[in-house]
Amino acid sequence: MADTFLGLDAGGSSTRWLLLGESGEELARGSGGPISAIQLRTDEREATLGRLAALLAEVVSVASPVRVVAGVTGLEPGSSDAQTLAATAARALALREPAVRVLPDIQVAYLSAFAPGAGVLVYAGTGSIAFHLTAGGVGTRAGGHGYLIDDAGGGFWIGREALKRVLRRADEQGAPAGGALATGLYAALGGSDWDAIRRAVYEGGRARVAALTRVVALAAARGDEDARAVLAAAGAELARLARVVSGRLGLVLPVALAGGVARCGAPLTSAMAAELPSGTRFNVSTREPVEAAAALAKG
Repeated sequence: MADTFLGLDAGGSSTRWLLLGESGEELARGSGGPISAIQLRTDEREATLGRLAALLAEVVSVASPVRVVAGVTGLEPGSSDAQTLAATAARALALREPAVRVLPDIQVAYLSAFAPGAGVLVYAGTGSIAFHLTAGGVGTRAGGHGYLIDDAGGGFWIGREALKRVLRRADEQGAPAGGALATGLYAALGGSDWDAIRRAVYEGGRARVAALTRVVALAAARGDEDARAVLAAAGAELARLARVVSGRLGLVLPVALAGGVARCGAPLTSAMAAELPSGTRFNVSTREPVEAAAALAKG
């Protein structure tokens, strides 16, 4: 059988995989549960490694890759977490460990948007971070501190801010809020009463809150002012991250936005572009990080 190559994009909400053939053609792709380095430092460690093994078993049912590149959220290069994930993947795929490269997800995402040194990537998935990588492999970053501290403009932040607006309005009027945003949130969470919302949010955790980003984007597209305000605020926060990195480099570089939040549309992207330094070239990257990971694996 011809050689195959595997890319993984592992995050706090989900993990995507892509299998390429010898000519770079797509053979298969799929997704699984969340896998992050952060989870390896909690009581979720064994469950996280189990999810990785289950995902790789699904890959092997299609083909056995000869090389793997994985981009993982919350990872420090060369850390024990990276070694643990690489060893787990190598065992699951019957590979030698050198055939498996485990990198910070932001590094893989950067290479999906820019050649080294060419720009600043703002990546907004569940969380948010800005990153620049030099040709020599030196990274400069801002943000990425996690949802308990900041990650403003990311999916969890958007979902939380939207919920906050709707719940405050319900508190003020003593009844469920109206409008497209409130209606969408109530439907997504299984009800408009506090018991239903509390159960969905606190049992579902950050992934459940981050998933509300889609609801906010849809409500904004329908003209809901609260949803549009949340997305505009997110865009401003993401622009701030890009400005911080550019300022530290002393350069005005092109900026790209990537990640699930990049699909929120003009209310967010227009606000972000408006907050960048005058003359900054800005675009939304359409290449998925899992595609860059698979391309790196192929070499």
